[in-house]
Amino acid sequence: MTATIGWLVNLNLLFLLALLLETIVLTNNVLMGTIVGILIFVLSTVIFIGLALSFIFLFANAVIVWRREGYSLASSLTLIAGLGVIAADVLFFFDPIKAPAPIKSFANVFLSAIILYILLTVWNTLSSMFVYQWYFPRRNKDYIIVLGAGLIDGYKVGRLLGNRINTAIDFYKRQIAETKQHPKFIFSGGQGGDEKLPEAVAMQKYAVQHGVPTQDTLIEDKSVNTFQNMKFSKQLIERDGGNERRKVVFVTNNFHTMRAGVLADRVGLKANGIGAPTPFYYLPNAVIREYLALFVMHKRFHIVMFSLIFLVAVLDGLMVGQGF
Repeated sequence: MTATIGWLVNLNLLFLLALLLETIVLTNNVLMGTIVGILIFVLSTVIFIGLALSFIFLFANAVIVWRREGYSLASSLTLIAGLGVIAADVLFFFDPIKAPAPIKSFANVFLSAIILYILLTVWNTLSSMFVYQWYFPRRNKDYIIVLGAGLIDGYKVGRLLGNRINTAIDFYKRQIAETKQHPKFIFSGGQGGDEKLPEAVAMQKYAVQHGVPTQDTLIEDKSVNTFQNMKFSKQLIERDGGNERRKVVFVTNNFHTMRAGVLADRVGLKANGIGAPTPFYYLPNAVIREYLALFVMHKRFHIVMFSLIFLVAVLDGLMVGQGF
């Protein structure tokens, strides 16, 4: 359900738009039709110009991320996306492909369809991420899983990870105040090659320093990715005596909650996520990374779609070559 929520929301919006247009036609409401037509035109124009010029924002964001996070492939995703936007602009505005008509037709259809497909899947991912933020959990949880992130200088909790822990602590304290029920924290994160201790240990120390009793904490210090975070945390809950009626919530950064929820489903862990705030400058890069990770998770579906697009483009090229 988590992975399809964006498609459902967007389909509902399309049906609502179709219903509105049909209502305008049936009632012959000229004023309403004019207003809706103007709004659609303005919105379409804004979106088109925004997409065409989005490389400016993406390049500027890449510079900001480099200054604050350093130069790396992971911090250069907005730069790469900006270059992709420029390539799409060149294809759309300048018709750069010079080749015989069948090959040119094939290339134009294939590249245009791929660009449209990527735009649709990006929009669906953004919609899903946005809607997922509307989850407001009841304060009746038995476990709060806090997902790890990298440590600063190999041992310190940084701002990104600190936001996750602080969000979890806030939920913990509010639940106790409302219900007197003490949930247990599960700090989940192993030790990276450049880290001096497991992330889970550093997270536990941070939480204890901020008022969480040690007896309310558990450590999962073997995981190296989000899938293992969920899998090993589920196993830890079972070892701790948690049964099928246990109530679990996980905490990560807001851009990461949807993919973490998908992976929780895959390991059989019934849990939804609370999103901790993320610095705005970091969000574009993080959202692109999440999109790519989700794209890879559903690679079989995307391979089928790319294959269908390729076949349609080949057929178009053949038809042009035959004079149709």
